Amino acid sequence: MPVQRKQFGKRGLDTQGQGQWGPSQNGYSGNNAYASSTGGYARAGGAAVQVAGDSSLSIIDAVMQFLGFFFSFNGRIGRLGYWGIGTFNLIMMVAVIFAYFTAIENEIQYYANADELLASGSGLTMWLLILPFSISNLSVQVRRFHDRDVSGYWLLVWFIPIVGSLFALCQGFANMFFSGTQGPNRFDTPQSQAHIFD
Repeated sequence: MPVQRKQFGKRGLDTQGQGQWGPSQNGYSGNNAYASSTGGYARAGGAAVQVAGDSSLSIIDAVMQFLGFFFSFNGRIGRLGYWGIGTFNLIMMVAVIFAYFTAIENEIQYYANADELLASGSGLTMWLLILPFSISNLSVQVRRFHDRDVSGYWLLVWFIPIVGSLFALCQGFANMFFSGTQGPNRFDTPQSQAHIFD
């Protein structure tokens, strides 16, 4: 009677008769020892084995997840993500404004004041280029509120004159430096658990 060897990482022996080394993990069948022991690697001459739980990640899905990371108002975000996205948005806004004023350097003398300049066609282009970064900043603020178990509607208080500035200062400081609630809270989504720095 032949003696069966144990496969590394497997417990016990194959008692179901599914092959010499246990059931095939990557689509090969039969008693091929190499085929059954390399479940996480690409088959020879074939495509890579699909990762469990990753049913159909396409380029469009990846782009949508990326955009959702910047523009979603649902879920939570930790301090590291808050600082990272906030810094990126700030750098991009400064770059857009710098590029705008560099491009219209010769036109500035034709406008009587800054309001006319910013209301011109090129000024509207600058505002349209800044708009996505502004929306992303609002999204990050709301998700940071959610991480601290505060409703995102508190952001609307920021638009009240004078009082809103004080609220924005206090809440902005809390968003930057205070940790979020530990464990789940009422604003959780499956992808929103903050695992870094919180």
